[in-house]
This record gives sequence, structure tokens and C-alpha cells, in this order.
Amino acid sequence: MIPTAIPARLYAEFIFLLGFLSRIPIPSRFWPRQPVSPASALTFAPLVGALLGGLAGGGGTLCALGMPPRAAAWGALALYALLGWSLHLDGWTDLADGWGSGKRGEALRKVMKDSRIGGYGAIFLVVALGLWTSLAEALPPGSWPLLLALGACAGRFALLGAAFFGTYPWETGLARDYVIPFGKVELFRGLLCAALLLPLGPRQWLVSMTAAFLAGWGLCRFARHLLGGTNGDVLGAAAVAGELAALAALVLGRS
Repeated sequence: MIPTAIPARLYAEFIFLLGFLSRIPIPSRFWPRQPVSPASALTFAPLVGALLGGLAGGGGTLCALGMPPRAAAWGALALYALLGWSLHLDGWTDLADGWGSGKRGEALRKVMKDSRIGGYGAIFLVVALGLWTSLAEALPPGSWPLLLALGACAGRFALLGAAFFGTYPWETGLARDYVIPFGKVELFRGLLCAALLLPLGPRQWLVSMTAAFLAGWGLCRFARHLLGGTNGDVLGAAAVAGELAALAALVLGRS
């Protein structure tokens, strides 16, 4: 049953997005019965990201009790990827393959829709995985549940920035219902969701959110110039770029 203390619409949007962006099993009795607006549900992305990042960080901290920090960071990454980060990595590698093809516009979009990974996508995947683990290793393992949650939250907020600043000129596509209706109200709602983590570390929150948002905005502008708009792959790539920028800012903030 749906908890009565939680507004039904907000509950439905959160569960919808949790099921879409993660591989956490949700029993059918908890699944929303009413239709959900994808753009409105997307505002919960920072909370979903914080949940996944916190779980991965907690798993990594447990690994660090009996492993070197580097091995523990890879353990946290494996859990994070299984929980759902792989969805965003798919967009990251597709965009890399499209950029590496040297094409633009619809020809580039066709390359990105190819389910096979190319050389550029493989290289950028290794870069993303290596950077994530290296940055996590540079942070104290005991702080991983908090700091990786902040980084994941900020990365998903970068995704919201890409949806807000982006355009969707195509007639079809999964991201159409997420990008076109996404406006100022949705962005503000997403910021409020991310702000729930503010009391956990105000300075770290501000640093990670700023770095991630700038990364998402920059990637959105790059995609508009290269592709002509923001599709689902660009949203996923923005989440990855934003999270890596957020973790880098957290590491630099400690030095």
C-alpha cells in the first residue's frame, strides 16, 4: 500500500523514477497506479542519485575494512554500476562514439543509436571508471557514504540542468517527454530535492553542486552544437560528467 502520509502524486513520481534510473527491485504493490509525468518525475533524480551513491559508498566502506582503499573503491564502483549508474554510462559512451565519428546532426545521432560500443566509447568508459575510482580513493573511506551520495546527487542535478537548457527537435525518442516539458518549475523542484542533503555538509554540497551544474551546462551546449539538441544519451552523459566534476571538486576542496 502507498503510505497515506505522503502525497500520492509525489510518491508515484519518486517510485517511477527510482524504477527507471535504478535496478532496485520494487514490489508491484508499491508501484504507482496513476499516470506519471516523466518531466515532473525527473525532478527526483538528485534524490535517486543520492540513494544509489550512498548505498555504493556504504558498500565501499565495508570493503575498506578488509581491503586496500583502491580495491574498496572498485568494489564500491561495481555496486554502483549494478545499482544503476550503468544506465548513464551508456549515454556517456554513445556520445563519445558519436563525437569520435566526426559526424554532426542526424548522421551523428544515427551513430549514437548503434547499440555496439566503438573505440571512442570504450576509451571514455575506461576514463570514467578510472576517474571515479581514483577520486573515491582520494577521499577517506569512512566518508564515502556521505561524499559519494553528494557526488551522485550533484551528477543527477547536472542531468536536470541539461534537460532545462537543452532542446529536443526530434519527433520521436524516449527523452522527448523528459526534455520538452522540463522548465523552471521542474528545475526548482529538482534543486529543492538536492537541497535535502544540504545539512549533511553545506560546503561540500555547494562545491559539488556548482561543479556538476557547470559540467552539465557545458555538455549541453557542446551537444547542441554537435548534435542539434539534447537526447537521452546527452542526459546520461551529463550525469556522468557532472558526477566526475563534483567528485573532483570534493577532492580538491580537501587539499
